[in-house]
Amino acid sequence: SYLLNLGTPDDTLWKRSRDTLIIELERCQALGVPYLVLHPGSHVGTGEEAGLARVAQALGEVHAATPGFRAQILLETTAGQGTNLGYRFEHLGWLLEHTPTGERMGVCLDTCHVFAAGYELRTPEGYAATMETFDRIVGLERLLALHLNDSKGDLGNRKDRHEHIGKGHIGLEGFRHVLNDSRLANLPGLLETPKSDDLHEDRENLVVLRSLVE
Repeated sequence: SYLLNLGTPDDTLWKRSRDTLIIELERCQALGVPYLVLHPGSHVGTGEEAGLARVAQALGEVHAATPGFRAQILLETTAGQGTNLGYRFEHLGWLLEHTPTGERMGVCLDTCHVFAAGYELRTPEGYAATMETFDRIVGLERLLALHLNDSKGDLGNRKDRHEHIGKGHIGLEGFRHVLNDSRLANLPGLLETPKSDDLHEDRENLVVLRSLVE
């Protein structure tokens, strides 16, 4: 969900974002959609601590309005563009811990975003360190979905620019590490790479991804 901003200091926009998220979660519940992936939001200049507190408050109120729902909100890792929250694993860990009924939430890891945020994926050592950090701060048990995208920008560039698999700065080896990590084997993976109307790029990217599975 891109139009919501749960981290905003603007009360009108914050309430509208909260209420829209409730409606979206109700739709997921009605349709049997298990996960609603959400960018945490932007602090718009108030600072990360204040922004995260606003996000946690909103998510708590969303949960209070949707008791017993099976549909879960997944907080997506972000690239850290502008004042976006969620580009550090610490942000996600804090939200999971401090949101009322935070146990109802999980995380979606976007490969482009974490790479753009400065987390290495390209080398075995770098990938292992990134996942160890994620597990320590967030917990691998909270990772419930993947967005599989290469990155137009280099490591730590903080730009949200997706590229076709193997055509960006992450490269094939980075995706080989992700796809052959047995801890992630049962997670749904979604492509958000550039596409035309006939979606032939998706088919091509899937061929590349499948060729990397060992």
